[in-house]
Amino acid sequence: MKTKILILLVLLSGCAHKSVAPEIPRSETSMDGVPVEVVIDHGPIKILYNTQRRLPEYVVYELTADHLKGTEGKRANKFIVDPILMAQNYPFVAPSEYSHSGYDRGHMAPSGDFLWDQTVNDSTFVMSNMAPQSPNLNRDSWRKLEDKVRRWACGEGKLLVITGPVLPKSLPRMKSGLEIPQQFFKIVIDETPPKKAISFLYSQDDHGDMLARNTVPVKNIESVTGLAFNENFPDLKSDNVRLPAAENTWKEADCE
Repeated sequence: MKTKILILLVLLSGCAHKSVAPEIPRSETSMDGVPVEVVIDHGPIKILYNTQRRLPEYVVYELTADHLKGTEGKRANKFIVDPILMAQNYPFVAPSEYSHSGYDRGHMAPSGDFLWDQTVNDSTFVMSNMAPQSPNLNRDSWRKLEDKVRRWACGEGKLLVITGPVLPKSLPRMKSGLEIPQQFFKIVIDETPPKKAISFLYSQDDHGDMLARNTVPVKNIESVTGLAFNENFPDLKSDNVRLPAAENTWKEADCE
């Protein structure tokens, strides 16, 4: 397991955010001096990005009922190169690399969670927020999971959501050279007392409602990713947090 992981802090304000290029901290460096991991700050969305794999290690953001009640933004479906990576001259992914690959550009932070502001919604379409997902997963099982998390946010009030691909040393690749993760994880933390958390591990061949079957302990996700979530998200190791919390213990509601 990695001994060091960058902590990504989510902005807590309920107002609209503009994407501002931050000072990107470095972790370990590669032979050519390019940081292996960089934190990309897109306002309320923070991305831990692996420059060698050209994929996010994980994306984290806060999801609130108040935000989900907002409908000012619209899904534009305009996928773009991440401008922060371009500005720093770091390796990036172009939308065209997915063309004719048979894989969708799978959002880690979904557009549907950010309809409260057009600028923020547009920022979910940066390619650093994407990983290759099979159509069955992206449009079915994964979408159902995202819908469920939104209903939990509407019922509970405020969640912290951590999502990413599993990146072992060796993965199959698309013709463009981009690696194809075979699994994806999502960790959901209820930030309103009584606090609780639940986590999931999905595979590329999943279809249908896999919520119950794919619920796993956080330690399983740490094991396959090598990321120390328990160390860097205090709620995951607090005695005051129910973990794992069964699906039927989460309040559900519509934010409309």
